[in-house]
Amino acid sequence: MSYQKMAVCYDTQSCIKCFACVISCSTENRMRLQRDYNYTVDKSMVEPHHHLNYLRVECTEKGTFPNVSQIAAFKHCQHCEHPKCMDICPTLAISKKDTGAVVIDQEKCVGCQSCKDACPYDVPMFSVETGKTYKCTMCHDRLTAGMPTACSAACPSVAIFSGTHDEVVAEARKRAENYSKIFNKEYFVYGADKVNDTVGTLSYMTIAPKENRDDYLLPADPSNGVAGSREVAKVVGAAAMAATAAAVAGHAVYTALKYNDNHHKENDNE
Repeated sequence: MSYQKMAVCYDTQSCIKCFACVISCSTENRMRLQRDYNYTVDKSMVEPHHHLNYLRVECTEKGTFPNVSQIAAFKHCQHCEHPKCMDICPTLAISKKDTGAVVIDQEKCVGCQSCKDACPYDVPMFSVETGKTYKCTMCHDRLTAGMPTACSAACPSVAIFSGTHDEVVAEARKRAENYSKIFNKEYFVYGADKVNDTVGTLSYMTIAPKENRDDYLLPADPSNGVAGSREVAKVVGAAAMAATAAAVAGHAVYTALKYNDNHHKENDNE
């Protein structure tokens, strides 16, 4: 069954910094432990499980008193159009869904952390507890059930909202345009348009003042040299393996022919 492409957007201007989204995200992931892995309430809710905090906040203060403002940047999976984590995963544990969500299959994950090395946004988290890597799933299970993401469902100021990709982009552009007029500075929707050739567009977008893009962890040219070097290594490694296999096969054929030749000579001598 196919699903519509979906999206999520974080509106930095409307955020009141209550961080209900962070709590909701963590709670939802802990509930999944009960549903998918038969965890007890105590084990899922009381134990730390730091790797289930998919929405991480990084706050910085700008200006000097009394003209001080706080910037709340969220570090989470951007759900790239071209997910480098998926390209590099050696066990094919990462897939891109019809909804646009990039999801790690924990049953296939071997904890090699290749995805962590390749991510241009440095998002995937490795858990020593489980020996696997984790990141935001964009609540793929909720979206396919017709529900909003956990973070957007909890937001009291609708600073995080989700829906179909076209709906979210339209609403985000409208808000950015209004903010630009009201505050007399340029706001933009990070991820609505192609960010660069590496990641493409994003399914988790952000509305922010363009002058503060770095404060909100929105790089103009996200990239990671590790991904490229590992891709080369994979190609070279595959070629080396093929060459080795060919050499082994060739040696086996040579040995067989040599054996037959010697065997025939022995028969002739007899």
